[in-house]
Order: sequence, then C-alpha cells, then structure tokens
Amino acid sequence: MTAASPDAPRTCVFGAGAVGTLVAARLSAAGRAVTVVARGARLAALRRDGLVLRDAAGCVSCVPARAVAADEAGPQDLLLLAVKAQDIAGALPALQPLITPETRIVPLVNGIPWWYFQPQRHGIVRAVDPKGRIAAAIDPARIIGAVLFLTSALQPDGVVDVQGTERLILGAIAGPDEALVAPVRALFEGCGIAVQASGEIRRDLWAKVALNLATNPLSVIAGATLHEQFHDPALLPVVRAVLEESIAVARAHGIEPRLALDEMIEVGRRAGPFYTSMAQDFRRGAPLEMGAIGLSVLELAESAEIAMPTARAMVELCRFRAAKREVG
Repeated sequence: MTAASPDAPRTCVFGAGAVGTLVAARLSAAGRAVTVVARGARLAALRRDGLVLRDAAGCVSCVPARAVAADEAGPQDLLLLAVKAQDIAGALPALQPLITPETRIVPLVNGIPWWYFQPQRHGIVRAVDPKGRIAAAIDPARIIGAVLFLTSALQPDGVVDVQGTERLILGAIAGPDEALVAPVRALFEGCGIAVQASGEIRRDLWAKVALNLATNPLSVIAGATLHEQFHDPALLPVVRAVLEESIAVARAHGIEPRLALDEMIEVGRRAGPFYTSMAQDFRRGAPLEMGAIGLSVLELAESAEIAMPTARAMVELCRFRAAKREVG
C-alpha cells in the first residue's frame, strides 16, 4: 500500500456490505485515504479484521480500514453511498453531518434511483422515495450517478467474495459535467475498478436496470445463478421477455438504453455461476431491494401506459416468496 497524499480529498464509503467493502478495499489498497462508515457487529469486524476479499480462485486479501461510526466520520469531499436503496431515507440523519455544499455524492445503488427525475422535473419515484425526503435532502447538482458492474457477495464470516470484471460508469445527473466527475475518476485510477465517464448516465442506467429486473426476482423464484438464467432454456426466454419490456419502458420515457437487447444478454452470459444481490438477501433473511429493482420500473411503466406482464408476474411471485419466508 502506498502512502496517501496529504491533500487528498476526504473520502468516505458509507456502508460496508458487499459493494461498499469491495470499493473501500480497492481504494485503500491503492493508497487512497478512505473512511468506512459501518455500525454494530460489522463495524467491530472491520476494526478487528479489516476489509477482507476472496477472489474466484479462493485467494484471500485483507486491507486495513479506517472504520468508524457515522458520528465519527466528519465532513467529506467525496461520499460514496453504498447502502441499499430502501435504507437511504433512514440514513439521512446520519448522512447530513458528512455533507457540505461542496461534497460530491455518488450513490452506489441498484435499480431506478431516487434522483431519476432530477433536476429537470419535480416528480419523485415513489417506490424508492415515497415522501420525497431523499430528493429534498440531497442537492442534485452534487450527485454523480453510478452504474455498477460489480459482482460481490458478503458472507456471514465477513469475507466478501468477488469475481469477474469490476467496472463503474459515472456521470453527473444534471447533464455532462466533467469538472464534477473528474475527482471521482482520479480517485479510482489504478485501483483495479475500471471507471468510464458518461455524458448521458440514464442511457447507461437503463441497460443495468433492465438486467437487474430480468435477473433478480427470477433468481429468488428459481434459486438460479446468473449463469443458469442466461443459459438454461427454461429461464432464458423469461429473462429475454423482461429485458424487452424494460427497453420499451425506457423508450417510452425518451431514453434509448446504451446496450441493445442482444448486448444485454451477452453481458449476462459472461456473469458466471453467481447469485444476484436479491438472491443473496433472500437467503440470509434480509429485506429485498424490491422497490428500486422491481416496483420502480413498474411505476415508470404505468406512468407511460406500458404493460409489463412478464416483469409484473416475476415481481409478484418474488414478493410472495419473500412474504412466505417472513411468515415461516
């Protein structure tokens, strides 16, 4: 590990699940001064063991972490928000002391984010921000949208399993703004996570939104890995149908996804024998990201009067399974 520059931006990864741990570990190993915000047993584990990753070959790496509770972090220049979409509203009181008028905020979330309609429109995405609290609390001019291609899973022992290519697409949500994005790109340079800048982040977002919706609920219903979903003759037609429906919704909202249908399927084929984040959450009894990954897209479909029969069936079946798990 190299020494961090004394004038490096104050950087915080807020949340230490699978994505937050992976990102913090890569940055820390590259010599970036990173503060990781966690709580409870996870915070204690990070202070004791550091950030622990295991690659596809079984090799384990451990990176020391500056792990703190939220009230110990202080103001930040760069805030990488790595909590589940449904947890952001509840985290707002803890987030506010970290945010200054100059803080750049990068939400590392799945699905349709709360900022989707900002700043051009005043509408909110009810499925992820029903009361508009997040939209009101965070200045959209400081938000850098992120599309995540990171395959990771947090295990019960605190180790994060990682496989595949690690990539982020970043873009200011208010329109092309290289000056806003440049410090974040510089932060990731040489850390092992490839970063691409986008002047039309919603085009890139929709490609990932479609893939998330096509695979996450189905992974819970079928107990299937990504490899199985994109190769099994019983599952691939379902995935394809949801992708087609998602593309139709994007187009109805004036967006042409960056990837065409066949390109999305090719991305999925390369994913390997890995379970989606929703399947991981289902297995460990955690709340599912149904709002951001499923209900938000259905909400946008309804507003554009686009039917999504296959996607809606998958979402409802997934919700049924989750409810049965909770009752059982």
